[in-house]
Amino acid sequence: MEHVVSLMELTAAVAPLYPELDADLLLMGAFLHDVGKIHELTYDRELGYSDEGQLIGHLVIAVELLDQKIRESQSLCNEPFPEQLRLLLKHMILSHHGEYEFGSPKLPMTREAVALHFLDNLDAKLQLFNLLIQSDANTESNWTPYQPNLGRKLYKATASDSAAEEP
Repeated sequence: MEHVVSLMELTAAVAPLYPELDADLLLMGAFLHDVGKIHELTYDRELGYSDEGQLIGHLVIAVELLDQKIRESQSLCNEPFPEQLRLLLKHMILSHHGEYEFGSPKLPMTREAVALHFLDNLDAKLQLFNLLIQSDANTESNWTPYQPNLGRKLYKATASDSAAEEP
């Protein structure tokens, strides 16, 4: 949930810089992109994957949830949901990983989908870097241990750290 809120705040900050983007569509994509993780992940004693998560994954689960909520909305309002909006939201969900090798069944093909992919990736990477730096027990070193999943060590010092050291 923290990631989704952070991504929505990032989206709200970036969208005005690109007036050709549909800011509302991008914000809705940010809100929905990981909604399938509600059913993909389990939260018993530790974080794990449900059978549905293992077999189908959060992208497909999210599209199914979106379709279900659209049907409920149409039933409650007695009005059709805009087909183009449904299609664009589904595309954003299915393409937000950005690359086939990262699990996207489709590559981003709209401005909003490509923006969502890069903003999602930015937020996820920065949160990961912060977590790795903050959880490093070796406070004496400016470097984390080598992070095999990232292929590098991380530099922990900041510009403000060096300014504090100057006389």
